[in-house]
Amino acid sequence: MDPNEEKKNVNNFARYSSISFQMLATIGVFAFAGYKIDEYQHSKQPIYAAILGLLGVVVSLYQVVKQLNKNSN
Repeated sequence: MDPNEEKKNVNNFARYSSISFQMLATIGVFAFAGYKIDEYQHSKQPIYAAILGLLGVVVSLYQVVKQLNKNSN
């Protein structure tokens, strides 16, 4: 295997791994905030956790698309 190709593969792995951890962190922060709001309001159903969790997914997907478009240029 060509050393330049191997270095490129390692760089790609690091880039995509960091994107996945960023997604996980974003979704986690949003879901945790929703959980805390539900806890504060003594909600019987975790409505805010569900809504903010889904919002976290949308925000993280937006960030991924933005980063992938930036990296492909």
